[in-house]
Amino acid sequence: MATIVVFDDEPAYLARIHQLIEQEAPQDGTRTILEAASLGELKDILASGVHIDILVVDITMPEGQPSGIDVVRELFPPSSGTQIIYTSGDLGQAPEVYATQHLYFLLKPIDAGKLHEALERAYAALPQSRPAMLRIKCGHKHRLVNANLIRYLESNLRKVCVHCGNTTYTTYARLDDLQEQLPAHFSRCHRSYLVNLAYVSALEETEARLHDGTVIPVSRRRSRTAQRDLLTYLATQEG
Repeated sequence: MATIVVFDDEPAYLARIHQLIEQEAPQDGTRTILEAASLGELKDILASGVHIDILVVDITMPEGQPSGIDVVRELFPPSSGTQIIYTSGDLGQAPEVYATQHLYFLLKPIDAGKLHEALERAYAALPQSRPAMLRIKCGHKHRLVNANLIRYLESNLRKVCVHCGNTTYTTYARLDDLQEQLPAHFSRCHRSYLVNLAYVSALEETEARLHDGTVIPVSRRRSRTAQRDLLTYLATQEG
C-alpha cells in the first residue's frame, strides 16, 4: 500500500492531478490518494499517523504562507522516505527545487505523460520497508508518529515531548519505553533527551546541535556513547 498526497491550494489543479493519478494507479487497491488544499490540512494528514509515500506539491502558495519548497524542507527531510514531485506554473522556479531532495519538476498545466513518468520514478524509489512508527497517546487520542520525522524527545517528570519540526506531541510516558519503539539511530545523549542522529549537524562533549539550530544537552556520562552512536550511524549512511 502506497499513499500519495496532492498538496495544492488551487482547487482546479488539486482535482485535475488527483484525477490523473487515479488513472495511473493500479485497480487492486494498492494506492491511496489524499488531498491537502492548505498547510493545515497537510499537517492533519501527518498528525493522523499516515505515512506519505509520494507528495505531489505545488511550489507557489498564497502570500504569507511557506512555499512548497519550504514545506518540504521543514516536514519531509530525506530521512522521511517520502518521494517529492514538485509542480509549478512558473518555469523560472525550476532551479529552486534543488534546495531540497526531490524526484521531478512538473510544469503546469500538467502533462499526463510527464506525470506518469514522475510517478513511475517515485514508485521505483520507494523504500522497501516502511519507516518505524512511534505509538503514543495524546490526551484521549492515540497517534502513530513517523520516527524519521522526530528530531528529538524531551522528558520532564512524567511527560515526554516529541518534537517533529513545528509540531510537538506531549504524552505521559517513560523515555525508556519510547526508546524501545525507535530505531537504533536515536541516541540517549542525556537522561532527559533522546535525539535522532539524522538531524545532528555537530556533536560536542556537552551538547548536540541540530540542523535547524536547536541545541540538545549531552551529559558527560553519556557523551562517549553518543559519539559512538553517531559514528555508527554515519557509517551506515556511507554504506
